[in-house]
Amino acid sequence: MTKNKRMRGALLAGSSLALIVAQPVVAQEFERGGTLRVAISQMAPSPDPVVTTFGVNWATAGVICEGLFALDESWTPQPMLADSFEYSEDGTSLTVTLRDGLTFHSGAALTSADVVASLERFRESAGIGAAFKGAVSAITAPDDKTVVFELASPSPIVPGLLAGTQAVVMSSASLEGASPTEATRGLDCTGPYVLTEYQPDQGVTMTRWDDYAARSEPSSSASGMKHAYADEIIFRLMPEASVRRDSLITGEIDIANELPSDFYDALQNDPNTEAVVVPNNQSLTVVFNTRSGVAVDVNLRRAIYYALEMEPIMLASVGNPEFYTLDPSWIPDPNSFWYTTAGVPDGFGTPNAEKVEEYLAASDYDGEPIRWLVASEQYQKHFLTAITASQMLEEYGINVEIVESPMANYIQARADEAAMDAFSSFLPTYVDPTSIAYLNASYPGFWEDPEKMALMQDIATTLDPDARKAIFEKIHVLAYDQFPFIKFGTESNMYGIRTGVGNPARIPSRSGDFYNVAPPPQS
Repeated sequence: MTKNKRMRGALLAGSSLALIVAQPVVAQEFERGGTLRVAISQMAPSPDPVVTTFGVNWATAGVICEGLFALDESWTPQPMLADSFEYSEDGTSLTVTLRDGLTFHSGAALTSADVVASLERFRESAGIGAAFKGAVSAITAPDDKTVVFELASPSPIVPGLLAGTQAVVMSSASLEGASPTEATRGLDCTGPYVLTEYQPDQGVTMTRWDDYAARSEPSSSASGMKHAYADEIIFRLMPEASVRRDSLITGEIDIANELPSDFYDALQNDPNTEAVVVPNNQSLTVVFNTRSGVAVDVNLRRAIYYALEMEPIMLASVGNPEFYTLDPSWIPDPNSFWYTTAGVPDGFGTPNAEKVEEYLAASDYDGEPIRWLVASEQYQKHFLTAITASQMLEEYGINVEIVESPMANYIQARADEAAMDAFSSFLPTYVDPTSIAYLNASYPGFWEDPEKMALMQDIATTLDPDARKAIFEKIHVLAYDQFPFIKFGTESNMYGIRTGVGNPARIPSRSGDFYNVAPPPQS
């Protein structure tokens, strides 16, 4: 076996994770036509996925855009715009060859220069972009079909980092004037749908692009063939969950995303709707500002952790005990390669008054309010976790000031270290620990601990999967000592569909997999 084959094997072994579905889901064949109407809870000011780590930006781009790689059902990166890829013998570079005959929606031919421009912008962004920048020292285009990544050190993680929706390729012309924080004017991409309309206060309209060049491999999550069954995909902004539910029941929409578990019986009892539950979807969390402000005090953060009882927090947020687990792992899916409970203190979820008093006494905390950001209009769970936790903390003299704001203000404020001490958030399973936003120092919260930074460098440059798992366990231990973030529990996800929606199991994909979902028959 050659060296670069061994390296590719390490990549695949370290990235083959199950997340949203227990078994691979293969898209069935359906008739093309009709409009797929999807109710969503929130929208970002721009559809550009690079300008923020917040996943709401990724849904539209996941339908319209593509990257060099895409994740299959096992969370293994597969070529998408790439035709092939190969590591050098010494493992210090990765060469990607592009597929032939690809064009952007504007009609311009896809070249390696577009890839370089897109990924240079991506590598300067927060979150996964920062991990990519740490792994790749240079990106060059020796010819129109070839992209070469010079690696900071031998590493298996680059295809996985480039398989996320943030790493999409746009035409270099459309990127003029855009930066990692300044959005593009539109999305000139290569995907199966064209962005027809984007109104942040109303919704999105995407129209099938007839010139799309699909891959020939079977569909597998975001990889393989994209069928583009619907003539048109519409995202309708419906912030209120009850409105999404009622609109589904009346037939105004075909899919209702992000529904609370309280609606399960109503959907199951209606003959025209169905509730779909996705277990182990994401962790509900609070993230602390570790760079400035009152939460910099590690002993205060430790006291907060031991003051919390997770069951009431999860119950208040999720509602039904059947829809959450009190699992402490930072990897929500217990079947994943990276799942671990290393470092978790005994009695997770149970408060410990003695330890609260011990750590408060060791801290410099003097009753100052902890400014806790929530985007309550779009995420009621943000508010419910915060208010329930704040009531528990008040019993120990730890004061919380809950700051509610619209999504745009929330995103802006959490990135400003002077504007917050903590914020409610959630954490899904990622393809690789280097992709976990919370572990990047540029992510709001700014966890820059030297030991963590050194471990992240180690895991990014280690090839053996078992050795990488051992490093991640050390990071997990450190997180449960310093508490830069606290997990309350793991929640399931529920959405609703109308009878006749084809391939409904494709819907939970974080890639925006609606191109493989067929609208119900329409009169």
